[in-house]
Amino acid sequence: MSIKLNQLPIGNTAVIHTLLGDNVALHRQCGVLGLKLGERIEVLHRSRGNGPMQVKCRGTLFAIRNDEAASISVVMDA
Repeated sequence: MSIKLNQLPIGNTAVIHTLLGDNVALHRQCGVLGLKLGERIEVLHRSRGNGPMQVKCRGTLFAIRNDEAASISVVMDA
């Protein structure tokens, strides 16, 4: 079952499934950073409200805005 990255609970890991929408800049930036389809991603911290969240992918920490995380579909690990 896929969910959006911004819905993944803190401490859980998932695999990036798809990049949603037509935000070309977001797709390009994800590719440059290594946030690619099939990569495992973990949510480490979430700011209150609509603030950014901290994720870990391939050993690297990233801060991502809540609305951008909503454009990334992930499949939770079993």
